[in-house]
Amino acid sequence: MMELTIGRESGVENPRLAIEQNGKTFYWGKPGSVPKSVSRKHCHVSVEDDAKMLIEDITENNFLYVNGVDCKRKGDVGITDTVELGPDRYRLDLEGILKAISSQQTYDISHLKEIYESYQKEKYDLQVSQGKLNALSALPGILSMTSIGLAVFIENARIVMIVVAALFALAFALIRYRNASKVPKKNKELEEIFRDHYVCPNPSCGHFLGAIPYKELLKNKACPYCKSKFTE
Repeated sequence: MMELTIGRESGVENPRLAIEQNGKTFYWGKPGSVPKSVSRKHCHVSVEDDAKMLIEDITENNFLYVNGVDCKRKGDVGITDTVELGPDRYRLDLEGILKAISSQQTYDISHLKEIYESYQKEKYDLQVSQGKLNALSALPGILSMTSIGLAVFIENARIVMIVVAALFALAFALIRYRNASKVPKKNKELEEIFRDHYVCPNPSCGHFLGAIPYKELLKNKACPYCKSKFTE
């Protein structure tokens, strides 16, 4: 969870927006962009893990509007909602502010390595298993060809081999029929788990990183979407 205190920059004639987080202060906007009707500590914003926000007015004398409605506390706020501060209704650029702050955050992505490697291994194992089954499915044909050769030397060998080949063909047909639904289902389950877990750890981002191998994430050292810094 990300905790922010938002208000007007203090000690200057032309204030900007001031955002406090973990004892550090960041500034947003051009000098003079924030009216003095915005308090120095105007509201508190809690960004949940699902990127939804809880916004609270810090004092009774402040004004807080969410989607045009005057309120003191509002939960389940999204970045596309309209949030305004003070009687002059200074509008917060929630999306821009969160992206700017996220770009200065550093997140440990070491847990993504196991997720990525496990996904690649299971996909590879499925491909190998399918390849082995395809190779074995050629066995009935080999047995039939062998029976033709043995028939020259052993009487009735061709009939026996053809029967054996037919039994093998039936067995492999049943196995392939069962796998026809089993393999796609397993692939779908793998994809869903991977999509849910191989994501940017920044709670205000959470984008799926499936197109980027883990080594590339470490090499780039940042999320391509929110620009948060990555470390292992």
